[in-house]
Amino acid sequence: MINKDELLSKIRELSSSMDQIEGQIAAITKEIEDKRNALGEVRRSLAEIRSQIDGVRAKFQKIREDLNQLRARRQEIIDSIRRAKSQILELNMEAQRHREKLDAYRKALSAINEYVGGRPLDKEKMKMLVERLEYYFETSPTDPEWERQFIRTISEIEEELNLADSLEKLRSHIQEIRNRLDELRKRKDEIRQNIANLVSSLNSVKEEIARLKKEREEAYRQLTELKKKREELKQARDELKKAIVDLAVKRKGLRAQLAQLRDELNKYTILLKAADLSERYKNAVEVQNAKRESLRARAEEIYQKLLRGERLTHEEMKVLAEAGYLAEE
Repeated sequence: MINKDELLSKIRELSSSMDQIEGQIAAITKEIEDKRNALGEVRRSLAEIRSQIDGVRAKFQKIREDLNQLRARRQEIIDSIRRAKSQILELNMEAQRHREKLDAYRKALSAINEYVGGRPLDKEKMKMLVERLEYYFETSPTDPEWERQFIRTISEIEEELNLADSLEKLRSHIQEIRNRLDELRKRKDEIRQNIANLVSSLNSVKEEIARLKKEREEAYRQLTELKKKREELKQARDELKKAIVDLAVKRKGLRAQLAQLRDELNKYTILLKAADLSERYKNAVEVQNAKRESLRARAEEIYQKLLRGERLTHEEMKVLAEAGYLAEE
């Protein structure tokens, strides 16, 4: 049977082991708490990174939509410039046709002026002259030679009158062509100014497209960095979760050991209490026996005194009665 000293030694050993394990459990609990706090920080950072990624993606979408609109606007401007250039080409062709007509009219006008010797022709006076000559011819005496000469004169005047009409028509055509050429020049100037405005708008659109492309590249760089950071945080999160699980498993094992040691300590504590009770009982029996032996020896002395006929005190009588020397009545 294990004695009390061995029990005390075993209890102290178990208590020391339990203290060590409880210290380990406390340290692991603190480490788990620290890692849970760190995990909370990582999760908050991860949520913030995800929010930033959503923001960059929304920015990407906005840039994409803006670029599509700008590209459509750019194409509209380019089409407008092409149409304007085509209009200028058509106006140039029309102007060339009018210049060709103008050149022909000028040549005809020059030829007529050369024919009439550069004389100014008064159409109204010539008309009046022809009317008078015709009247004079109708009212004059008949002379065949004179009539032939007179008719030739009237024919020449009528020919000049036709030339005057031709000169008037040519000058009118020339002026009309000049007016049309002026209109065409004004129209082309307006179109050229419109083209200049369109080119300016096109350059602005191109600059805005270039700016958005740079902004898109910067957003892509940010998105790449954010995704990398997100993966790092996810890895850190997973490592912390695994570490917490591992520590929890380790702590659970230590708690199982602690429970086992506590059970064993309780067992030895019970044994120690039993041993202590046994020792106390033994000591009590020994004390009781010693008291009985002392009482018997004292009673024997008093009994011998009684036998000698000596007078006994009340206390001595009580000792004899307690020791059984006196018969009970």
